[in-house]
Amino acid sequence: MRLLLFFVLLISPLINAQDVSTITVSPIDTIATLKADQFIGVDSYGNFYYLKNRALYKKSKEKTIQFSDLRLGQISSVDFLNPLRITVFYAETNTALILDNTLNEITRINFNESEPFRNVSHARTASDRRLWIFNTDLQRLELFDYQNNTVDSNFTPQPDIALAIAGDFNTCWVLTEAYLYHYNQYGSLLSKQENKAISDIFLFDEKLFSIQNDKLFIKLDKNPQWELLKNLPQDSNQFYLKGGNLYLYRPDLISIYKLNLPKS
Repeated sequence: MRLLLFFVLLISPLINAQDVSTITVSPIDTIATLKADQFIGVDSYGNFYYLKNRALYKKSKEKTIQFSDLRLGQISSVDFLNPLRITVFYAETNTALILDNTLNEITRINFNESEPFRNVSHARTASDRRLWIFNTDLQRLELFDYQNNTVDSNFTPQPDIALAIAGDFNTCWVLTEAYLYHYNQYGSLLSKQENKAISDIFLFDEKLFSIQNDKLFIKLDKNPQWELLKNLPQDSNQFYLKGGNLYLYRPDLISIYKLNLPKS
């Protein structure tokens, strides 16, 4: 009996160690100083995107270019899922712009002039000619073809307004006060999870992140549980994930952390 008790005590720390999350975040470097109102992210070529004084900036080692249209108000969101067709959304004036990689305007989508009229609270890139939008008149997500002014997929209306949406070419997440919904491009609801503390969501490199009580969490694959990213500075809510590197912005400073995830 004593031998058995000793064996249990011996293996207990090993069992507990296996329960600890294998997600680790380690600092790599502090690479740049940046004065911005909001950090958007970094592309494959190392260009930084950020907002300052109601303008969008793209900063490379050689030069900095900018885009602004003050008549449209404050920029609500910028999505460069496709850096050749950047989506800039202005909720104040119900308008989305598509910019090229030199920040020149390609297309302007004025939802006030669309038929039928749409009140849109959020807009993200879905493909070269489509946007994920949240229609507040119908309380639903829509996959909107802005070239043909058509809705490609019908989604079930929701009882709550969207606090945030995050999407890529295939799926879109919708955050409300009560739930977090996950849809595919065909209109199917993939999952519905109760929202207890999430205030914002982000989707980078097919990884879903959330802000909960000013802390950064990640959701792995189909696991309903959120994993806290430890060892990060407080209020780490301006960030971007690219190639396994987590670019973290704090006032005037961009730092890189290596995000090590468990092998699938």
